[in-house]
Amino acid sequence: MGYNNGIIRWTKIATVLFIAMAVVADVFGIVITKYIAYCWADVDVTDVTRVAIMAVIFYLGTVGGYVVLFALLKLLSNMSKDKVFDRANTNLMLIITLALVAIAIDCAVGGFIWNGAWILTIVALFMGLIVMSVRVVFDKAITMKEEMDLTI
Repeated sequence: MGYNNGIIRWTKIATVLFIAMAVVADVFGIVITKYIAYCWADVDVTDVTRVAIMAVIFYLGTVGGYVVLFALLKLLSNMSKDKVFDRANTNLMLIITLALVAIAIDCAVGGFIWNGAWILTIVALFMGLIVMSVRVVFDKAITMKEEMDLTI
């Protein structure tokens, strides 16, 4: 029996929309960074160094975001092919987790300039924990499936 491809299709569409939003954010990254620096982080207008550091942190974070989104898109593609409990999927989940940890580290560095980045750090780590937990469940299911295949 196949899985509900409607849900997977809509999730793929949402993922592509998030990729498009990330591209738009990258295009306007300097404007976004300046807004955060001057309005939220209370950086002095003459402090170009802190704004530049925030821009670098912003763009490094979006790189991690692209890694997460494209790995998720590949994971969803595998699932739409009924390839669910597979080592390739657990590897994709590991990539997603590592990217989320990298994003958390990136945001933690940004936390020294803007306090709001600490919240993003916590959110990224929490999401990484969830993905890693699901990965462990998938790994266990794959191991159980392989053991059952050997006994038959």
